[in-house]
Amino acid sequence: MTKDETGSGYRFEIVENKGGEHFVRFKAANGEPMVQSEAYASKASARNCIESVKKNAPDAPVEDETVTA
Repeated sequence: MTKDETGSGYRFEIVENKGGEHFVRFKAANGEPMVQSEAYASKASARNCIESVKKNAPDAPVEDETVTA
């Protein structure tokens, strides 16, 4: 879902910063931001970031970096 869509679930938001660059926020179903991308010069590049995550994330490895006592 995008920022302007209603409903529940995870969503991507493209945000423009004061410098005119764009970045992507991935928000949880409760509206809390989980991840933010690097800044991109164009909105199209931010959209490409979203498409890449959607395509590649299901097969991404999970690396647990927590320290156990």
